[in-house]
Amino acid sequence: MSVIVALSGGMSSAWCAGWAMRNYSPETIILYFNDTKWEHRDLYRFLGDIEVLHNKKIVHDNDGRNPEEVFSDENFLGNNRVPICSRILKAERLQKYYQPGDTLVFGIGQHEANRANRIIQVYANLKKPCLLRFPLIEEKVTTAQIKDYLKVNSIKIPELYALGFEHNNCSGGCIRAGKKQWAHLLRVLPEVYKQREDFEESFRELNGKDVHFLKDTTLKHLREVIEMQPWMVFEEGETGSECIGICTTLA
Repeated sequence: MSVIVALSGGMSSAWCAGWAMRNYSPETIILYFNDTKWEHRDLYRFLGDIEVLHNKKIVHDNDGRNPEEVFSDENFLGNNRVPICSRILKAERLQKYYQPGDTLVFGIGQHEANRANRIIQVYANLKKPCLLRFPLIEEKVTTAQIKDYLKVNSIKIPELYALGFEHNNCSGGCIRAGKKQWAHLLRVLPEVYKQREDFEESFRELNGKDVHFLKDTTLKHLREVIEMQPWMVFEEGETGSECIGICTTLA
């Protein structure tokens, strides 16, 4: 039986990798990462540093597609209410990967206990029993402690954090984000925003549907509003959460 640490590319799951190495036999541990192929280049540097620290290769799992290709294949534009990319590229792949009896370790923090409860419910409905661990919650680990852990081990935090993002997902252009994060993306990584906007527009034109990543507007319209009102401030909390693929369950 294996201990699988679900790495997201973020600081929290990186801390969990170290926790697992301290609490389980290293030979039983699998460091597991779902690659959406939409990731920021520095995320791979960060994962490489984790590999060096623990002298253990990370399993990079993917089905060969990025979210755009998933949306095209499914003829459905994922959005922040129905993030099918997270389900297909992360949740389903992890649920297929682990074996009955394995232990799964998730980097869910104390402030996201509701997400931990959701994960418990999801895996309880599967026909593959496993043990779930949430060390950040179990040990009441703070963000400051996580940053100290990385500093002590000479690991530079991912660039997206330094740019002001709360998570290290999909180059900052995660479809689960709210307007606040999209506005920030436009300001600091306009090339990523443009790529997401261009795809959204092409999908809308090709399918003839009024669909968009956000609930009530397109990225094109949001950009135009921001360009006209650059001082606009969006409500706190309109950001996405760290994507670990727990959006649905397999039958």
